[in-house]
Amino acid sequence: MLAWLAPAVCVGLIINAVRLRGRLRRLETVPASGRPVDPRHEFLVAAGVEMTEGARRAASYHASRDHLDVLDLVPTDLTVERALDVARMVDTRIYRTDRCVPGRGAFQALLVRSEILDRAGISPREDFDPVELVDITERVKLFASDSTDLAVLPGLRAARDDAAMRARVQQRAYRFTRRYQLFPFVPQAATGIGLHYNQAWGITALALFWFQPFVVCAGRVPLAPRDLIRSPLVRILGGVLFVIDSVRAGRTQSARAAAAKAAGLPADPVKHAARARRAASRDAYHREVQEGLDRFLRRARDDCPWCGSTELAVRLVAPDMLLRKPGEFTLDRCEHCGHMFLNPALNAEGQEFYERDRYDGLRADLGERVLAVIARDRRDQVAAVRPFGLPRTWLDVGSRFGHLPNAARERWPATVFDGADSSACLDEGLRRGWVDHAYHGRLSDIADSVAGQYDVISMFGYLEGSEDPSAELDAVTKALPAGGLLLCELANAESVQARLLGRFWSGWAIPERAHFIPVDNLLAALTDRGLRPVLVRFAAPCGPGDLTLALRFAVNAVAPQPMPWLRRAAGPVATVAWALMMAIVSPLLTLARVADRLCRRFVHAPRYSSTCLIIARREL
Repeated sequence: MLAWLAPAVCVGLIINAVRLRGRLRRLETVPASGRPVDPRHEFLVAAGVEMTEGARRAASYHASRDHLDVLDLVPTDLTVERALDVARMVDTRIYRTDRCVPGRGAFQALLVRSEILDRAGISPREDFDPVELVDITERVKLFASDSTDLAVLPGLRAARDDAAMRARVQQRAYRFTRRYQLFPFVPQAATGIGLHYNQAWGITALALFWFQPFVVCAGRVPLAPRDLIRSPLVRILGGVLFVIDSVRAGRTQSARAAAAKAAGLPADPVKHAARARRAASRDAYHREVQEGLDRFLRRARDDCPWCGSTELAVRLVAPDMLLRKPGEFTLDRCEHCGHMFLNPALNAEGQEFYERDRYDGLRADLGERVLAVIARDRRDQVAAVRPFGLPRTWLDVGSRFGHLPNAARERWPATVFDGADSSACLDEGLRRGWVDHAYHGRLSDIADSVAGQYDVISMFGYLEGSEDPSAELDAVTKALPAGGLLLCELANAESVQARLLGRFWSGWAIPERAHFIPVDNLLAALTDRGLRPVLVRFAAPCGPGDLTLALRFAVNAVAPQPMPWLRRAAGPVATVAWALMMAIVSPLLTLARVADRLCRRFVHAPRYSSTCLIIARREL
């Protein structure tokens, strides 16, 4: 089998080169324009980038003509490797239309409408570090989800680039998907192995790798990389050049740090501020834990909150598997109706403690990334409403930042989307334009004020996190007009995965979820309230699948990722231990992702599905 490794690398390199070339060919070149720069347009430029006045006029006209709020400006003279990075990061077919993809580009210069900068809280400059532009590009894309694009701009000259800076940019851009940063090295490793077993094909694979930039960038491509001719030599000497550039960058950084220290300033203000925030958070968590965890819990119930039966049995005892915050939680099951619930439940103070830094605060970037991936996968569920009506108004309950309404606008562009949530995250979604109106509180709190206004009310994982699911269902009945639709998804705790994976099943999401309602119970409750189910569909969960998350939970159980609330896991030893564990289970994670993808596509039986989607119509 290893003898076929080198031929497989050759085929993969050719296919990948054709794919990347297609992405670059679809890049539009900005035409020249004599019109003045729109005063509403601001330019954010990396240090060392040169932009002529004619280029500014052309970029401004192009953005106005195509109704763009954000335009990533790609220099024609990027280095080959940076041009390939653009092609790897950006699928030019869907970048503008896909509202859920993160902001990506060349990280050299941006044109941004001033209103977007104001809402995003960014000040324009012309001396940004390319790594800073990674964060800025991601940030402004959130505020211009369907009006962001990139184009090649003649008259824009790229800054001097080196291997060390490129590595820093990649490290920041791929901070949540490290495997993408490693993928380009896979062919090299496979070729090295293949050379030993099949020398002829191994040499062919090496030659294809060295000359791949010509296949991607030469000819009818809007870019003209300045180092295309010497790109094979650059690839051959890639490791040596990286060491040289790293040493040079290290010396420059040391000189800057010494100057800052002499002036009484931190060497890196951004890292210094981040360390200070983490230290303050660590002290705050430590004080709260020292005061005791029992104060976060309500009094334990001796009856079922769904049917009132006193026949209760312990179903699961588990900690917070996601964040590993201190404390253990008991999930009781009603032997009469099958309803499962957290017992004792969290009080308001406990909810604040365990929700903090879950999707905001120290984990804001990662939380947003996860929510965006899940929302992107839920677009098909949103489209399931189509056979039952054309929604003009839509209320998403438990909306958080509004990722679901943002993704749903791709399917329903003319629909008014509002959001309701108890957290302050929704205000950020309102600033981004993801929701048109924000309601603070639970549906049971606002049902009277929104009664009859919405054609569709959606709840994804909302009932499980509510204090009283029955009260929320009553609120749905009150809020929906006759003929209105309820779109609801809930975890299927009766699935095989929930039994086999135990506490490592991602659907438990303890303590975020406090109730697990059997599907038959929910259907009966909807029918009793005049909501007739018109669609019941079982499926695998959106986002990372059950097996993938179970493996990640297992890694965190053995070597927790350093977090402020884990005082013993805050040192370098714990960081290395976590990294080693991730390296060991990486092959298993790859297999788990494949299995989860197959489950998502083919598994729809109630017994093997982790979620259930229900659409119910409010009867007259």
